Amino acid sequence: MKLQRQLAALTAGLLVTSLGVADPIIVEIDGGEGMNPLGGYEMTPFGAPNADGGCASSTTNADGLTIDFTTRNNADGTGGSPACMNVESPNWWEWDHGNVFTTDVRELNWVELILPADTRALWVYVGAEFTNGRGWIEAFDQNNASSGRTHFGHRSDIPFGPGNTPGFGVYSPDTCGSISRVIIEPSDWGFGFLATNNDPCVSVSEPAPLGLLGLGLLGIALARRLRAKPVGADA
Repeated sequence: MKLQRQLAALTAGLLVTSLGVADPIIVEIDGGEGMNPLGGYEMTPFGAPNADGGCASSTTNADGLTIDFTTRNNADGTGGSPACMNVESPNWWEWDHGNVFTTDVRELNWVELILPADTRALWVYVGAEFTNGRGWIEAFDQNNASSGRTHFGHRSDIPFGPGNTPGFGVYSPDTCGSISRVIIEPSDWGFGFLATNNDPCVSVSEPAPLGLLGLGLLGIALARRLRAKPVGADA
């Protein structure tokens, strides 16, 4: 019975691993050139927006993929209204990328990036013109599963403020999973140098090899137990 339980637990673990079931992952990016590949995904940076100094609530790349900027959504990821972001490259921005969106509205300290369908990975940089600033970033997948919050700035080990615009990479550990939205929450701040991966789903043949191995081991153990059990014996 002990062996049977152990094999069952092993099989469950193998199946979870083979199916790639996991929450989104956030990593810090060291430097201003992005991380490519990110989590195994080749990234495509968004270009600088056409307008300069105007108000933007979205940005679109050369492939026609659009990232929308909204205010705080409901818990299920719906209900946010368009967020008006200034289009500029401020003097406190650390990296020279050009596609930077800022706000000087203190109340707008929660912006959600609503990502296009099938976004496997995203990177984004954040910054602010004030010192001792702090904030956090959180990602959600297509099922609204959360990565948890990664804090930056004051009281964290990730610098944030004038001349400190940290980068964050977000990706799905499942090649058929996707990232649906990312929340960034500081104040008097901005974000920029966006890049995504929107590759088609790369499915694994089903059932996965590891799952087959686990099920085979469990079947062998059960067959041996049934052969060794005397007729009429209690369970």
